This record gives sequence, C-alpha cells and structure tokens, in this order.
Amino acid sequence: MKKAKNKKFSQVLKESGYKTYNMDLIDLAKDNYVVTRINDGMQMPASVVKFVEWNENGTGKAMHDTPAVGRSILLDPMSYGNYRWLTTEIVEIISDTEFKTKNSTYTIHRV
Repeated sequence: MKKAKNKKFSQVLKESGYKTYNMDLIDLAKDNYVVTRINDGMQMPASVVKFVEWNENGTGKAMHDTPAVGRSILLDPMSYGNYRWLTTEIVEIISDTEFKTKNSTYTIHRV
C-alpha cells in the first residue's frame, strides 16, 4: 500500500523557501510534527518525537517526552535501534519549540 501524500502542504513549504526533505511523504493522518534544522532549512516530518538521555559512556540511558540539556532529539524511534533522525545533545533550550544542539539549531512544530 502506497503512503498517502499531501502535496499541498509540501508545496506551501517549498514556495516559502524551505528546503524540504521527504516532505512529499508526509501523511497528516500519522505525522504529527515537522522538525526544522534552522542552519540550512531542512525539514523532516515525524510521527513521534522523543528525547534521549545518555549514559556517561555514550550509550542510551532513557527515553523522554520532554527536552532537557544533554538529551538528543530522536525522530520516529523504531525497533532494533532504527530511527528517522537523531541530533547531537541539546546544549540550550531557547523556547518550548526551539533547541540548540552541539551542531545545529532545531524547531519542532506540531502539524
């Protein structure tokens, strides 16, 4: 079964000047978030956004629903350690929807 597309949504993003990544594949029935990397405007749809807490040795310690300094943003975690996107650790929480990591700044918006 082919995934439903929302071309109107992706077209609006492209017309707004955003660089899109897999936005033609967004399925508003299950993709609840759009995560934007501010540095280059890349956007990714996500059904689930979690925040990974790390052990001192770099292994995953716990998964959370809320951000905190030291946690990484994880998009669409799946079984066996697969996921859509994982950021470096958050170094600053700018607002409820904007986070600065070691490498980039991200915003997370609910669709």
